[in-house]
Amino acid sequence: MLLVLVIIITIWEVYWTYHACWLASKLGDKKWFLFFLTFALLGIPEIIYIKNNRQRSIDSLEDKSD
Repeated sequence: MLLVLVIIITIWEVYWTYHACWLASKLGDKKWFLFFLTFALLGIPEIIYIKNNRQRSIDSLEDKSD
């Protein structure tokens, strides 16, 4: 049971860290990128970062397609 919980938490953390690092790299936020790679905090800062910067990312991608 404990092993299953550890695996689920690990998958959760890897998913959110990867997603936040990808977004930070696309937006040029080097400090955030390094923060996400350095600290594992159950994805909480990553989720907040993604939520707060989603529109900025969409706007950036639309500008590149023009």
